Amino acid sequence: MDAKAGFQLGVLRRMARGLAYGVGWRRDGLDGYERLIAAIYGQPDRVPVLMQPYTYAMRLNRLSARTFFTRPRPFIHASMNTARYFEVDFWSPVFDFYNIEVEALGQTLIWREESEPDVDTRRPLLPERESFSKLKPPVPGKSGRMPFVLESYERYSELMGVPPIVYACSPFTMAVLIRGYVNLIRDVRRHPAFVHRLMEFLSMEVVVPWIQKMAEKVQPSMVTMSDAWASQPNVTTEMVREFCLPYIHKIIAATSSPTRTVLDTGSWGERWVKDFREVLDIKMEMMVPGNRFPALRPFFLLVWNEDYEEVGISHVRGYAEEKRVCLMLNFSPNLIEEGPVEAILEMVRKLLREGAGKGRMVLLLNLVPMGTPPEHLHALVASVKQWGNYPIAHDLDLLPLKIPEKPNYGIWREKEGLPVDES
Repeated sequence: MDAKAGFQLGVLRRMARGLAYGVGWRRDGLDGYERLIAAIYGQPDRVPVLMQPYTYAMRLNRLSARTFFTRPRPFIHASMNTARYFEVDFWSPVFDFYNIEVEALGQTLIWREESEPDVDTRRPLLPERESFSKLKPPVPGKSGRMPFVLESYERYSELMGVPPIVYACSPFTMAVLIRGYVNLIRDVRRHPAFVHRLMEFLSMEVVVPWIQKMAEKVQPSMVTMSDAWASQPNVTTEMVREFCLPYIHKIIAATSSPTRTVLDTGSWGERWVKDFREVLDIKMEMMVPGNRFPALRPFFLLVWNEDYEEVGISHVRGYAEEKRVCLMLNFSPNLIEEGPVEAILEMVRKLLREGAGKGRMVLLLNLVPMGTPPEHLHALVASVKQWGNYPIAHDLDLLPLKIPEKPNYGIWREKEGLPVDES
């Protein structure tokens, strides 16, 4: 058996252990990856914590934005160090994934010293509709920072023993980034045929080849597209159904396989509509169509804190149970940074009481602000680990909490971390 086949077999075994545990075959303990899989399919031993280290890892490891977002070794090592230091169950290698395809197309980015690069909205790639005829698809895996992404994913796989969740920008959000929000919304109303041509190009000539290249390189079991601009109140649900969903379905149909799930999770806005289910229904339609074996696919319904805090955790929990999918809730970045610790712990209790249910729940640390005190994260992770065991206790207020004592991050990294230099 060659190394590639051995790697894939090892991944399948760990996925099978997690799936089996989730549906009731509980013979062995779980590692973090298996716990995540168990939570997606059913009931794990406890609620898993999934982290996206992102710019917090950049700051914690004292890396410049140029280094962190262009050099695979320091990016992956700094991210992994951060996840290990805070002892989360699993982590995902997140960079500025909205920018990769647009930069490869030729869109100018703005680089700052201490934050992720951003699209230069003063110079959109398509300032006029006529510019579309000059637009050329990128070379998958070679244009822009695509080589950085592929090498980073390969390094992640080598270190973690499983493939990463890989990311792509959804075509509607990509269209906003290269055309400009005001211009695109005007096009939607006045020149819908142009918008459809643009969406077809971005979907089939940009996103699909890029996902296929990532799949070829790292064999991911999950590809996540994010669609921040296809959210309320940026657009109406009618616009999403006409200009977004049909193209997401095309991408899913062209890139999914029995061992690879492709879905779109990055929209939000439940609080902006009269019936929050209208947005959740769209999210479900961003996942399920195009997959051949829905019962075996790892789906999760992602709801952001701004929405569930207003709509109600129990309501989105009830919807997820009705649809029999995992509910993924992020933890408020502002609360993580500002604290105090007791407020963080109270929110953990609320999430566990109202969101954990009997399984199928993941807590996501999608963004840890760069000014967050480490003790806030240590307390958050420790509380989920100690209070999030199934079945969830009724008396969470009375349960003790022991927050592990950790050395300063710099000291810890010197002894236990991976090197973050560029060599």
